[in-house]
Amino acid sequence: MDRKNILFIRLRHFIPTLGLIAANLSAPVAAAEAVPEIRVTARRLPPSVNEPAYATTTLDRDALARAPGARLDDALRAVPGFGLFRRQSSRAAHPTTQGVSLRGLGPSGAGRTLVLLDGIPQNDAFGGWIDWSRLPAAALDTAAVTRGGGAGPWGNAALAGVIRLSGRELARSGGALELSAGTRDSFDGTALVQGLGERGAWHGLVHGHRTDGAILVRADQRGPVDRRAADRGGVAEAGGRLAVGERTVVRAVARYSDSRFVNGLDIAVSKARVADGALSLLYEADDTALEANVYGRDQGFRAVFAAVNAARTAATPSLDQFSVPARAAGGNVVVRRRLDAALWLDAGADVRVAEGETNENFQNLGQGFTRLRRAGGEQRLAGVFAEANWRPTPALLATLGGRLDAWRQSDGLRRESVLATGALVRDERFPDRDGTVGTVRGGVRYDADARWTLRAAAYTGFRLPTLNELYRPFRVGNDITEANPALDLERLAGGEAGFDWRPMSALALGATYFHAVLTDAVTNVTVRTAPGLDPGLNVVVPPGGVLRQRRNLSRIVTDGVEADLTADLDARWRLTLRYLYSAPTVARSPQQPALRGLRLAQVPRHQATAELTWRSAEGAAVSALVRGAGPQFDDDQNTRRLAGYAVADLSAEVRLGEGLALTAAVENLFDRTVEAGRSADGLVSVGTPRSARLGLRVGF
Repeated sequence: MDRKNILFIRLRHFIPTLGLIAANLSAPVAAAEAVPEIRVTARRLPPSVNEPAYATTTLDRDALARAPGARLDDALRAVPGFGLFRRQSSRAAHPTTQGVSLRGLGPSGAGRTLVLLDGIPQNDAFGGWIDWSRLPAAALDTAAVTRGGGAGPWGNAALAGVIRLSGRELARSGGALELSAGTRDSFDGTALVQGLGERGAWHGLVHGHRTDGAILVRADQRGPVDRRAADRGGVAEAGGRLAVGERTVVRAVARYSDSRFVNGLDIAVSKARVADGALSLLYEADDTALEANVYGRDQGFRAVFAAVNAARTAATPSLDQFSVPARAAGGNVVVRRRLDAALWLDAGADVRVAEGETNENFQNLGQGFTRLRRAGGEQRLAGVFAEANWRPTPALLATLGGRLDAWRQSDGLRRESVLATGALVRDERFPDRDGTVGTVRGGVRYDADARWTLRAAAYTGFRLPTLNELYRPFRVGNDITEANPALDLERLAGGEAGFDWRPMSALALGATYFHAVLTDAVTNVTVRTAPGLDPGLNVVVPPGGVLRQRRNLSRIVTDGVEADLTADLDARWRLTLRYLYSAPTVARSPQQPALRGLRLAQVPRHQATAELTWRSAEGAAVSALVRGAGPQFDDDQNTRRLAGYAVADLSAEVRLGEGLALTAAVENLFDRTVEAGRSADGLVSVGTPRSARLGLRVGF
C-alpha cells in the first residue's frame, strides 16, 4: 500500500474518532471535584507577552457583528491591506482566488498569509487559499490580524502575516441564533448551542448560506451567457472539552462543510467539501503553560472552467476538474515558561503533511474534451522555534527568537493522456526535493510616558509553493497559466518602526513605516501573447489569449506606511480612520528584465477606511463605513489598469429586549462599480453592487 493510501486511511479513522471524543465530553462527569472555571472554559493559551511588539489589529465580537458584508472576509476589509486576490467578496469569487494577503505584499490565488482557527491552520491543503464560507463571522469571538512579524511561532505561509481566529463561546449554558436575509435571494444563518458543566463543556454549531449573487461582468459587456454568481453551502461542528485534574483541559472538535458556487456561467460550477477535526490539550501551572494540537483534514473539490466567445452568446467548457482530493495532517506544541520576574521563554515545534492531486479533462476543440490530466504530489514540513521575551520594567519589552524548518516535496507527477484511447502524451515524474530554512525575528516596545509608545521590529519568513502552483496548470477564458515544478521557496526580510500617541483618553494615533524585501516571489509571468504554439511549454495559445507561467521573481521591494486614528467624539460617537500606503515593485528580474521597475499586480498604492459609529445608552448602534483604494494593475506587464474606487456601507442594530436585536446593513450604498479584473481581451469583471440585508440576533 503506498503512502497516500496509508495517510488517507489514517485520516478517515482519525476524524470520526474526534467526533466520538466530543460526544463523550458532553456526558456528565460523576464525582467531579470543583475546579476554577477558567480551567474548564479555556480554549487556548492567551497571546504571547511579545505580541505588543508587532503590528496587530484585533476585531472583537462587536466589530465582526456590525460588518456590512455577510462574510468574515468582508469584515476583515476594515483593516487596510487585507484583501483577497481580487477586489471581490468571497461570495462572488471563485474558491481558487480566495487566498489572502496583507500590506499589499503580492496578492496571489494561494495567498501569503496563514489563517488559524483556535490554533489549527485553515489554508487549503492543495492550493493554500481560504474557504471563507467555512468561517462564519457569527461563530467567532475575535479575529487578530498581525501584519508582518515573520515566521515566528507559525512557520510556513506566515509570510505577510497571520490571522488568528478564536471560536465563539457563550458566557453560560444556552445558545445564540443569528439570521439575515437580503437582496438577490440571500440568506445567512448561524446557530450555536453550548452546555457548561462542573468540569466540562460541549457545543454544537450549524451554519447555512445562500445567494443568487451578482453578475460578475461589467454591465455594458454582458451577454446572454452571463448569469448571477450563485453560492450555496453549510457548516456543521460539534466539540467538547473536559478538565482533567486541576490544571489540564482536553478539547476535541469535528467539523464538516459543503459548498457549491456558480462562477457567473451556467456551466462554470465548483463544489467543495471538507471534513476535519482536532484534538487539543491545554496545561497551565504557576510559571508554565503548554498547548498541544493534532489535526487532520480530508477534502474534495471539483470545478468546471469555461471559455466564452467574443459576443458572449456561447460558453464552452475549457477545463473540467472532476476530482481534486487532498489530505492534510499535523500537530503543534507551544511551551511557555516564566524564568524570573522579567523573563519569559516561548518554545515549540510543529509538523504538517499535505498531499493532493488534480484529475481533469482538458483541451476542448469544440467537440468535447480530448485529453485527461493527473497532477499532484506531497509536501512535508517540520519546524522548531524559541523566543525570549524580556520585560525588565513595565515600560520596556524586548523579544528575540529564531526558528528552523525542514521541508520535503515528493511524488510529484504530471501525466496526460488521450481521453479516447488512453495513449500517453506526457508522463513526467519530478525529482524529490528537500531543504532547510532558518528565520529570525525580534522587536522592542517602549512606553516613553503615558502618551507616547515607540516600537520597532525586524523579521524574516518563508512560504513553500503549494502543490497547486507546482503541478497544476489552469485556464480562465483564453488566458492560460502553466505550472512550474521547479519553483523555489519564497523568502521575506522585513523591518518596521512606529509609534502610538495618546494625547488624551479620547484620542489615539498610531503610525508604522515598514520595509520588506520578497525574494523568489511566485508570480504569474507573461510568456506569450501571440496566438499559436509555444514550443518551450508545448501549449497552444488561442486568439486573444495570453500564456503565463508561475515563476520566481528574483526580488520585490516594498516600502509602506500604515496609520490608525481613533477618536471618541463624545460618549456616543466614535471615529476610526485607517490608511495604508504600499508600493511593491520588481527590483530585480534577470529572467524577465522587462518587469524591472514595474508595480506588482493587484496592489494599489493607497488604501483607506473611515468609520463613524454611534451608540446609544440603550445599546442601539449605527455605523457608516467608507472604504476605498487607488488604481492598480491586473497583470505583471502593468498594461491592464483597474480604476480606483470608494464605496460606502451602512449597518445598524436595535435592541428589542434581553438577548434580542434587529440588524440591518447596506453594502455599496451608492452602487459604485468596482473593477475587479481585466482580461487580455478587455473584459472587465466587477465587485459587489449595492446589497441590503435585514437580520435578527437571539440569545437564550
